[in-house]
Order: sequence, then structure tokens, then C-alpha cells
Amino acid sequence: MKKYMLFWMLLVGATSFAQIDTANKILRAFPITDYMLDLDDSTKLVQIEMPENLKLKDKQIGLLYGLYESSAATAIQKGYGKCQLIKGNYYYFAINKNNSSLPITKGDLLYTFMEKTNIHTGQLPKLAAHFIRLQDVYENSLYDRYNIFLKWSKEDERKLMDSIVRDIRFTGEYFLKENPSMDVLIQKGDYKGQKTLYVMAECMEADVIKFFDYMIARPRNYAGKEWKVSEIFATWLSEGAPTVIKE
Repeated sequence: MKKYMLFWMLLVGATSFAQIDTANKILRAFPITDYMLDLDDSTKLVQIEMPENLKLKDKQIGLLYGLYESSAATAIQKGYGKCQLIKGNYYYFAINKNNSSLPITKGDLLYTFMEKTNIHTGQLPKLAAHFIRLQDVYENSLYDRYNIFLKWSKEDERKLMDSIVRDIRFTGEYFLKENPSMDVLIQKGDYKGQKTLYVMAECMEADVIKFFDYMIARPRNYAGKEWKVSEIFATWLSEGAPTVIKE
């Protein structure tokens, strides 16, 4: 959680001169396209494409982050800047202060403050805010990363959590039957001494909540990508199911 708060403070610091009131805003990420233009030696113009019903403002501030690839070393800040041009659904940000050794690339995430909407701010919207899309075992998307911020209720969250639990149970049961050699012993954490597929086959909503709490606290590991929820849940278990200490 401390890392996430530091990340939040970086953008607040970058925008402090703009006197932005963040009380009624939410930090959301959007991927940049492959369009880039060098404005000078230290500034690059990047582009994001937004849906029709989602608008940004001229001079809106954005903070650019890389995605997690082979290690966390790539999921780092790559600079920040303002929206300098709007053309239809395309928004162009002039990004500078890239003090990393990594180039800006397609898919990097531009974080910016957006107005809060009248939805239930459960765990799924918090994941979607980092442009994380979860899939079931058949690679069907479980929610839309844009539209979830237009309409989302407690009932929507409850139904989807039930579906996710069933998906994880199904996956665990399937591999217990078809490939039991995959059922590795968990060496540490809350599930120490149990086996991964067994825990999946017996999965409860409380287990998923713990996992999502971890994802929300460590978004850099997952941000900007699509994931089969059963696969990353299994990985989390096998790595000792690290959890978040809530204050």
C-alpha cells in the first residue's frame, strides 16, 4: 500500500501547481498508442485514444508508467506532462522528465485524474482503474475497462465475484483430474502446507478478495494487461499468497 500511496503522491506533486482538487477524482490509466513524435531532445509527444463517452481536458496532467514485463524494473515512471492537443477522440500529451533508462513504448500507461462517477467502487473498478482486464478460463472478458465506470452496482460486483469463484474452482478441479502433477505444495503464507490445485478447487470468495486486495496494492505487477484470473490466482498461491496488511 505504501508503494501505491507513493505513486499517487508523484502525480499529486506533478499537478500541484495546477491546484487540482483530487477529492472528487479517481486515478485511472490509459494505454498510449504507437504514435510518438520527438518534440525536442527531452520531450516526446504521445497519443491516447479514448471512447466517445470519455473526455479529457486541454492541459490535463498525465504521468507515464511502463508495464511489467520480465521484471518490475520495466514498470517504472517514464515522465509526465500535459495534454497539448485534442483531435476528436485522440489526445496528445507532451511527456518529459523521463529519467529512466527505458524508452517510451506502445502500451505504456498514462495515469491521470478523472471525475468520479456514481458507481459502486468495489474491487473490480479499482482493478480496471489500472487498465487491468480479467478473463475467465476460456479467455472471455469479465468486464469492460471503460464501461465499468459508467454503471457498476454492488449486485454487479457480487455476481461477478460468484462467477470468478466458480471459474477458479472449475480450473482447479479440471487440472486435479487431468494433470495432478501440477498440484504443487505451497511453501509459505496463509496456505502453507496445502496444494495449489486443492485450494483452487475449494476456493471461496474470501480467498479471491485477499488476492484482489494484493493486486490493488501492487498494481504495477498487473497493470495494462489481460489476465486469466485462474492462472494469476494460481501463481499468487504458489508464491505464498502474499497479502496486504490493512491499517
